[in-house]
Amino acid sequence: MSRKTIVLPDDFIYAMEYDVLYTDVNSANHLGADRVLPIAMEAQLRFIKLLGYQNATAFEDAGLIMVHSEIQYVSEAVYGDRLKVELAIASIEDKSIELAYRISHLSSNCEMARILTTLLFYDYREKRAMVVPHTFLQAIDGSKTPLPDQT
Repeated sequence: MSRKTIVLPDDFIYAMEYDVLYTDVNSANHLGADRVLPIAMEAQLRFIKLLGYQNATAFEDAGLIMVHSEIQYVSEAVYGDRLKVELAIASIEDKSIELAYRISHLSSNCEMARILTTLLFYDYREKRAMVVPHTFLQAIDGSKTPLPDQT
């Protein structure tokens, strides 16, 4: 079976640190595959809050719906490992944004996982996809320079 490689952008604009919790570890004693996406979503929420939004679900009448995700597992992590989660904007379309994440071990700088998510802006009242809000685009544009690591 061929293995897909997620190609990451060159520039990451946000980073945070994450400690692997006991609840993240599975019966094989390493970070569970089902825990990698929630860790990326935590970085997404912190990034959006850093842009000035109160939460990740309301942007001037728009909600965010994850419509696609991909995860490439590179190496394992175990309980207590300190990870660096980096976020980049891979692309912005008319009604969606694609975010890329790189998770690495802080101690060895060894890459642990790569993630891509596509988020659709959605009007819950009208029950339809909507154009990316202009003020959100402005906030993203203002964050093109790397933001400081957040812990």
